[in-house]
Amino acid sequence: MQIQRLALTNFRNYAHQVWKPRHRISVLTGENGAGKTNVLEAVSLLAPGRGLRGASLTQLALHGASEWGVAAQVLAGGMLVDLGTGNDLKGGTRRVFQLDAQSVRSQGDIAQFFSCVWITPQMDRLFTDPGSARRRFLDRLVVALNPQHARELAAHERAVAQRNRLLAERPGETAWLAAAEDSMARHAIAITASRMALVDGMNHTAGDVPGFPRSDLALICPIGTQLASGSALQAEDWLREKLRASRDDDRMRSGSCWGAHRADLGLTDRASGRSADQSSSGQQKAMLLGVVLSHAELIARQRGDPPIILLDEPLVHLDARRREALLAALPDLEASVMLTGTDRPLFESLEGRAAFHRVSDNRLSDDSFPESSI
Repeated sequence: MQIQRLALTNFRNYAHQVWKPRHRISVLTGENGAGKTNVLEAVSLLAPGRGLRGASLTQLALHGASEWGVAAQVLAGGMLVDLGTGNDLKGGTRRVFQLDAQSVRSQGDIAQFFSCVWITPQMDRLFTDPGSARRRFLDRLVVALNPQHARELAAHERAVAQRNRLLAERPGETAWLAAAEDSMARHAIAITASRMALVDGMNHTAGDVPGFPRSDLALICPIGTQLASGSALQAEDWLREKLRASRDDDRMRSGSCWGAHRADLGLTDRASGRSADQSSSGQQKAMLLGVVLSHAELIARQRGDPPIILLDEPLVHLDARRREALLAALPDLEASVMLTGTDRPLFESLEGRAAFHRVSDNRLSDDSFPESSI
């Protein structure tokens, strides 16, 4: 999977920018606030979800602009596809997607053509933040393995919202509640099964990345425990009963205490047995990078087309040995990678094996030819 052309219109600090990456590895350098992360965020928004910042639509438009858009031509699975996303020009608060100039009804429709995973400085707090952040990270890994996962997540979210509304407004409508819970249970089982498949694949078939710790992933989820000990139908019946029995409690707390949205991700260093939440910031960063790089190799083997990897300030919190290990590993990956950093010399070991670009004055330029805009 590789971006052939990226166009930004009124996005963040870019009024209009067209970029044609000329190498599988792109290094973007520039001062803080120049707009390096904005480019990575634009790429992340082409995939299902809210992007690497999780920003609201109102935060994405250039100051003073009411409309914004991101468009890309992507080589995926040997095919060239045109993807686009932006705010709804007809009004409203939702984000819309296009595939080959045609509107798509669901974000999941583009998951089979485009996926990406990322590491950002904010993820240095991943193992101290609430479990929702770890769950989103896990689901990005899963979508790259199983694009259908994005549709299941969206359907589960709709079913949860419907059940919450019924509990709040029409708690006596037991038939409608049972239908919503049936939908929740079906999608939750499918979601959990896909998560378990990814975890198993990472733990047993993903390769080691030289210089990075090998980590074991764990899905922390009672639904997964049920699936591991019985059939999918038995797990569905079990979850339906849990949902039915918790209606009064869920109505009081205005949320469902059972479902795929309650899962968490655990990460443990295989050599030491130390969990990520007990590790230093540098060790956590190394563990996450090792997971992302191993994941790219796993997806390349299983699907033949690894996701795009976005690494925002990846050298922060890494010692010199790990920095060199990361930069040495990237050229051997089949995946397209975009990295950011403030100083080009930090990436000197990639000279001749990556394309360098300078971000300044709200423009993205080829660093080999600073005066030319790409």
